[in-house]
Amino acid sequence: MTFEEKLERLKKIVEELESPETMALDSSLNLFEEGVGLVRSCKELLEQAELRIQNVTEQVTEGDESDPMEDIENGE
Repeated sequence: MTFEEKLERLKKIVEELESPETMALDSSLNLFEEGVGLVRSCKELLEQAELRIQNVTEQVTEGDESDPMEDIENGE
């Protein structure tokens, strides 16, 4: 499941839990547990993406004292 799919499922879980319809306690707990698992999974994916960005940024800046974002903004 992709990050985007996980977020979409998480939104649906929140909607179900917030709906005014009466839901059995067991069903609510199952949805809550699934949601917590999705949050953890999304957090891990975001942390991995952050590390990848840091690695790429470090590779770009190794031996180059200029700011890579400044180069991008200047069209370089």
